Amino acid sequence: MADAGGRALDPDTLRAHLHRADPAVLLVVLAQLTGDVGVLDRYGAAISHVPDAPEMAGVTDPATATAIVDDLIVAVTSDGIVDGAVAPDDPALFARLVPLALGVTPGDEFLPMLLEQGGFRRPQPVVPRTTPLPDTLDLAIVGGGLAGIAAAIAAAREGIAYQVLERNEDVGGTWLIQNYPGVGVDTPSSYYSLSSELNPEWTSYYPKGGEYRDYLRAVADRHGIRDHTRFGTEVEALVWDEVLHRWDIHVRASDGTPSVTHAAVVVTALGYLNRPKFPGVEGRESFAGISVHSGEWDPTLDLTGKRVAVIGAGCTAAQIVDSIVDDVAHLTLFQRQPHWVAPRKRDSDDVPAHHRWLNRHVPFYANWLRVKAFWGSADSAYPVVIVDPEWASTHLSISRANDMLLQDCLAYIDRTFGAGSDLAAKVTPDFAPFGKRIIRDPGGYYPALTLDHVDVLVTEPARIVPEGIVTPDGDLVEVDVIVYATGFHLDFLSTMDIRGRDGRALVDEWSGNPRAYRGGTVPGFPNLFVTSAPNTNPSHGAGNNFGIEVAVHYIVECLHLLAERGARSLEPTREAYDAYVAEIDHAMENTVWRHTPSAHTYYRNDSGRVIVASPWRLVDVWNQHRTPIEEHFVLR
Repeated sequence: MADAGGRALDPDTLRAHLHRADPAVLLVVLAQLTGDVGVLDRYGAAISHVPDAPEMAGVTDPATATAIVDDLIVAVTSDGIVDGAVAPDDPALFARLVPLALGVTPGDEFLPMLLEQGGFRRPQPVVPRTTPLPDTLDLAIVGGGLAGIAAAIAAAREGIAYQVLERNEDVGGTWLIQNYPGVGVDTPSSYYSLSSELNPEWTSYYPKGGEYRDYLRAVADRHGIRDHTRFGTEVEALVWDEVLHRWDIHVRASDGTPSVTHAAVVVTALGYLNRPKFPGVEGRESFAGISVHSGEWDPTLDLTGKRVAVIGAGCTAAQIVDSIVDDVAHLTLFQRQPHWVAPRKRDSDDVPAHHRWLNRHVPFYANWLRVKAFWGSADSAYPVVIVDPEWASTHLSISRANDMLLQDCLAYIDRTFGAGSDLAAKVTPDFAPFGKRIIRDPGGYYPALTLDHVDVLVTEPARIVPEGIVTPDGDLVEVDVIVYATGFHLDFLSTMDIRGRDGRALVDEWSGNPRAYRGGTVPGFPNLFVTSAPNTNPSHGAGNNFGIEVAVHYIVECLHLLAERGARSLEPTREAYDAYVAEIDHAMENTVWRHTPSAHTYYRNDSGRVIVASPWRLVDVWNQHRTPIEEHFVLR
């Protein structure tokens, strides 16, 4: 007996693992493997779902579960049955399977996106492929993190010559350089990955940074991306050559040696939070102890027995506090403004062994777990960020859906700190959930704040002196170590000198108000695509991997449009660009980010315009980027 990968299976082991699995997922897998939709009628009515479970788990009676398992064992272990299975991306079958797997019935508009995000099929081409991509259409990818890896995989599949320019000495991006205590992913691991590169071996539903870094390295190695990567190479400038229709890319090696490389197309695969940001507090350099920013952590730093101050109260601070609280002698948290903190829904984030085993051995099992994780954190959450004016006029929350989250967070505060306590008041925000990025408690953050050796100060430091931190009230908090969990400067390519047509600088085009058309394109900057563009962050749910995959598909479609028209460069018209930005701003007015001006957030620029979050549902963004609208572009 063997599974689809030719691996020998012990039927007793298979049965034992299947009996611990979600019967709804097993049923849809059974239908896919056998092509027998009759199993849906035989067993489907007996399956219900637990609404409050993290995975909307399917449940059924023991007899039905056993019958599904028996049939599935035959499907997995019988010769030829898997080879004869219905195509996993069959739309008609998929439409029948989704409600059973999820426990809800998404509209038909979501099904193509779910097929793709579940890894059942790759993004479908839309632009005709009657003309081959020319050899002159080579690609430079700036950055070797998740976005750069995704772009490189797509380029290789299209037969496009590419090079990755990475300033670090390895791939991994954020997950290579972020190594502070407790650093981890706050998007479900079964979803926070590339849809074409599912990982059956996640050990945690929310893995630590090292595990995610290892995933990215493994993907890069499978696709030979290192062979196309120049490590230790910082891109300092991009200059468009109007005569050659190519970008001159000015780089500097880690030893300081400058050079220039060239490409017809540049994809910037850089995040916008890279430079550590310190508070403008007086005397910071005078501190006699150890100072460290979360983004520049020293892995040799031992906090055991130390008096530690953590400045900041965002996701990073929560992970650090959770991780170090048992080691330090005393911890003081300086909190400028509290965040809403959602409780962990499981006793443990460890992925059960049976899930990992089934991911490896049962076809499509991992795909369906991904679909469930995606749907649970994607557009099903969209109503939480949309304002109901009537509701918002009389509530702190902005809508009934938003209030459900608020009440969940308030209940967590009351359970942990005691309703009406001083500490509960300190950690309770005065704005609606999602007004600033919500935090998922890694498990011990709120409990840590209740410990006798932990103080929570609702203030920023007034000044720093050699002995420690002085509060606005004049009190001295003596510490040995100051941890700055104060975030990063918001850099939409502002650290790079980018000169487009006629030498115009991108920083001048944006002038503190970064904007972009679809695909992260900007008029006057031909063949430049920004994967982490303004207003592309799916801030109501999912993860940036969604926006990356959407952008990469769109870039490929644009390149085929160039080939079909025999053109060498492409850029959006000023009219299309302005209209698209106006649509974003109009839609944004109805969101929580515009309704909660008191929430301190990097999502807004100095003028109050929201420049990070996307105001739309994911499915709307997905549909917008299926194919370029030719009349919205200038092709030369």
